[in-house]
Amino acid sequence: MVSYFASDVAGEVVNFQKEISSMMHGFGDNPNPNAATVLLVENIVLQQLRSMLQEGLNHSNMRGGKNISNYDIIYLMRKNLLKLKRLHEYQLNLDKIDRNRTSTLATAEPAIGNIMLEDDKEPIVKKRRTHIEVIKELDEADEVNEIKFDVIDYLRKVRAAKITESMTFEKYEAYHKARCTSFRSNNVAKSFTKLERWINPTKELKISMPALEVLSFLAYETVAEIVDSVFLIRQDAKKKSGDPFSKFEGGYFCNPVSLNNAVYIKSGYEGVPAITVAEVREVIRRYFTTRTGMNGLFYRNMSNDLPVRYIAI
Repeated sequence: MVSYFASDVAGEVVNFQKEISSMMHGFGDNPNPNAATVLLVENIVLQQLRSMLQEGLNHSNMRGGKNISNYDIIYLMRKNLLKLKRLHEYQLNLDKIDRNRTSTLATAEPAIGNIMLEDDKEPIVKKRRTHIEVIKELDEADEVNEIKFDVIDYLRKVRAAKITESMTFEKYEAYHKARCTSFRSNNVAKSFTKLERWINPTKELKISMPALEVLSFLAYETVAEIVDSVFLIRQDAKKKSGDPFSKFEGGYFCNPVSLNNAVYIKSGYEGVPAITVAEVREVIRRYFTTRTGMNGLFYRNMSNDLPVRYIAI
């Protein structure tokens, strides 16, 4: 199995396998995820993002745009109010982080007088619509603001709390680092350079920076949804005939007792079982088979005639 679009125009290999491996661990997978599973998840995420780009390009052409903007990507999310709410909160948190970084850098750099050279003048930049402004434009009924409880975030935090109950400081430090991993680098100036090279290796598409920011959010959510769904499958596997509560026997949130020495794994001592390729394939099968569990946890309120379905939306 090879990663699609693995090389950019310069022939340099670009992949997010290390980041995805850490993200999967942060969402509850084994600290050393299965390499084949990571590669499969990477290919799934990449295919999903490139499909979003293609659909966003079509929408951009229809409205006469010169590039793919954040509006074109957020437009694809318009029917999933909960994910719009999560993007709204993500933007607010991101603004706080970037504001703190900017203020820190400003205080660290000494002032060099009040003289401004001609070359130092700030260029006039056309104001772009933020994600929040786009969401408000698409959400005419203001339904996003009516959402007060994020069940997705709650379940993930509960699982993380269960996982870290019996961790030592060293293990928790490694787990926290994995939880902080994303498709957005710490370097603000080069936040999405690698992501753009990954999803647009031939540079045939013109993608705005806000659009890349939304795509990084959706890529992160795709990995999270896959891991969440694997735990649902493991929960279903615990069902016993005649016992309706058997599936709740610790499989969904991970048994914290089984996580002893889970960060530094030795042979034959694996703690939480690593997510397998078969489990990820089962997630994809259930997701794209919409009639399976119409009233269950894998159902998505989407029409069967849609050409493409997105895991994160």
